[in-house]
Amino acid sequence: MVGRKKKVYGPNWHPIEAQSESGACFSLGMIQLLCPACGSSKVGPYGTHDRKNTRVETFQCKNRKCPHLKNHKTSKQFVLTSSYQFRELIFGKLKALYEDLLKDGAKNKTIAKKYGISESQVSALRTEIESAIDKLNGLDTLVLAPQPDTAVAIDETFLKIEGTSIYVIIATGYTSHKILGIKVSKSRSEEDIREVFNEADGNTEHNISSISSDALNATQAMAKNLNREITHIIHPHKKPFKKAIIRHYSYKNSERITTTIGVKSNFFKKRGKRQFKYMEARTDLSPKIKKKLGRPKGSKTKKRHKKPRTKKKRGRKGLYTVFEKGTIGYATIDPYRDKLKIGKGLSRPVSAGLNATLKLFPLMSIQNNLAENINSILRAIIRLRGPKTIESVERRIRATLKIRNHPEILDEVRITRQVRGNFLMNNLKLIECADLLEQGIIM
Repeated sequence: MVGRKKKVYGPNWHPIEAQSESGACFSLGMIQLLCPACGSSKVGPYGTHDRKNTRVETFQCKNRKCPHLKNHKTSKQFVLTSSYQFRELIFGKLKALYEDLLKDGAKNKTIAKKYGISESQVSALRTEIESAIDKLNGLDTLVLAPQPDTAVAIDETFLKIEGTSIYVIIATGYTSHKILGIKVSKSRSEEDIREVFNEADGNTEHNISSISSDALNATQAMAKNLNREITHIIHPHKKPFKKAIIRHYSYKNSERITTTIGVKSNFFKKRGKRQFKYMEARTDLSPKIKKKLGRPKGSKTKKRHKKPRTKKKRGRKGLYTVFEKGTIGYATIDPYRDKLKIGKGLSRPVSAGLNATLKLFPLMSIQNNLAENINSILRAIIRLRGPKTIESVERRIRATLKIRNHPEILDEVRITRQVRGNFLMNNLKLIECADLLEQGIIM
């Protein structure tokens, strides 16, 4: 047989060392070299490359099926700190960094001091994780699968961008406690609230049937103009705090029936018989026929009679009108069994509105504190750095909220930025070295 023997590439182990602050080096063991592109153990030496004031040993993948060869003529070349196993160790450390950064909201300065890196590198790593999440699952969707929620809490907070206030509107699910919809805008109009509601409605398995919010007029108008049966629970952020308003919108033929119920905020807190007040209003939704232009016949010679003047309060009706002019009703509440029994003669919308509220607030006071809590957390953890536009702020907030909704994403996401090996060495503890020995990653 003519020619050289075929070289067989087996497992290749390489020593890994750590350097102390005094400059002393000590060995941590041996780490197996795997191709960072395909994870193959078929790896061979490929000379040395310059690195600052020294030279480092280089390796090359010998796997002919390596995906790196699809776009390159030569096989993947790498050094110890960019090998597959070493990068996995670095990603393990980066996961802890991202949890501190995105979930706990630590400042860049605190992160840099804890992990021994610069603040600019922390900002760069934040940008990388946002791009990686966008590539993995996309930032357009806040959840990975439709959620079982049928009720959401809508609230808004504000941030400052270059001295200008912008609003962050959020919809949070009562069952999953995940953020289902978000919009960053310069206003809090009905259209903005509707966009958040539509996103939340698209992220649920069933249509949303209940909304809780504060007394913002835009949210009230949005719920009223949905043109579908829904219950809107309102807890105003002004005195008296002990009162809440429940509005149930139902539709019959071409009419919208608005049933407004006024209750105390602790209506469902204990078992017993409770008193409430309710009103019903009907609005004709059929298209109106335009009147003919001009004056009707006979109107010029028609005798006019003065209408009696009645004193009316100017402006539209307030939220608490139902407590003054509403009809009294009674209900027997059993929040321990989620049961409610209303008095005789009361309409179905009254029962539907009270039952929908009981499902959300059994044994507790009616409050819109679910979404308010998320808003407070957002204001605490969002650190606005770099270009400050509405699009960039919403992108940053979406990445943060997606990690809060699904922390397991950090196990799958991989950034393309090369992180130096001293990042791992600075944060590798001796007890972790023992775990790596047990796992067979180093020996």
